[in-house]
Amino acid sequence: MQPFYFFPRDSLFWFYHCGAVAFVTITTLISMVFLGEPSGFNIVTSLVWALPYSLAVLFFRYSYQKRRWYLFNIPRLMLLIVLYGTIAGVFVVGLVLLITIPMFWHDLLSDNQNFDITGFVVRNLIGGSLNTQLFICSWIFIYANTINSKQKKLTEINNLRLQNSLREARLSNLANQLNPHFLFNALNNIRFMMHESTHNAENMILALSDILRYSLASSELTKVPVGQEMEIIDRYISIVSIQLEQRLRFSKQVPEHLTRYLLPPMVLQMLIENAIKHGIENIEGGGQLELKVVEQETDLVFSVSNDLPLLAAGAALDGRENTGIGLENIRQRLLLLYGNKASLTIKQLNSAHTKPRFIATMTIPKEFK
Repeated sequence: MQPFYFFPRDSLFWFYHCGAVAFVTITTLISMVFLGEPSGFNIVTSLVWALPYSLAVLFFRYSYQKRRWYLFNIPRLMLLIVLYGTIAGVFVVGLVLLITIPMFWHDLLSDNQNFDITGFVVRNLIGGSLNTQLFICSWIFIYANTINSKQKKLTEINNLRLQNSLREARLSNLANQLNPHFLFNALNNIRFMMHESTHNAENMILALSDILRYSLASSELTKVPVGQEMEIIDRYISIVSIQLEQRLRFSKQVPEHLTRYLLPPMVLQMLIENAIKHGIENIEGGGQLELKVVEQETDLVFSVSNDLPLLAAGAALDGRENTGIGLENIRQRLLLLYGNKASLTIKQLNSAHTKPRFIATMTIPKEFK
């Protein structure tokens, strides 16, 4: 927490404060010229007034922060301001008169042989105090309103920063949910593959290390090029193809010019993994898995379709119950990154002549790297 000083260290504060004091002083001097012959006493009084006035408002500023007067409710704060303005006004004018009357004592007596010092002090004290009270209260109202506005903006900024931190934490958590089931099976298959084909085992290890490296690196990114995601999908498919003993028939249609666009990392991998886990793995003879990327006017459309086992053809379609947390994970990430500009839809196609198919379609805005 930064220290709070009686005399502000903010140059902008002094610019506005000195400007306001100078304006009041100059206005007072000009009014003297138009309303009557300005005396030396009145001129010096107007100039001396600036110092105790500044001390009075600075003392309120200091107390407002240190004594936490800003926590008062509106009626209590208004009463405090009026009382402080009244007391401070009397103090300021009294101090000014205490300084200036001795300086002009002989001039005051020479102008009027029957000079009434008591009446003179009372008149100037009452009239000057009312004007000074008005200036002090005006300064305080402006200051309090400015501080409250700054505090509201600071609170809004802090809330936005907190929301952004939570958003990044949620994104990081969602992005790092690489299926442990896949890792376990991959490592287990590598162990068995080492006894059958060291070459295939080596390829699986290299592909798995690429996926893990990409998963770790992309956890610090919100978006990656489509082409980079496709490379990881190829690595993933190479591992799964060995695990499924060639029961997976995979095809993709990704135009080259679309690979420079951006998308959230690992989302396509999760769509592919979801299609395999809830579709192809459960079909005895395997099935077809297709990935298509289509360009629209302002969006990119990613479509992942896969065959379904006959048992699933009559099941109710539900993004959470039938496909686990994978699709819900993707929905949450899309919502955090794009709001309502992106979507993920799923549908199931059943036909008496063909295998039932599951289609997941993800639409995101087009963005370049």
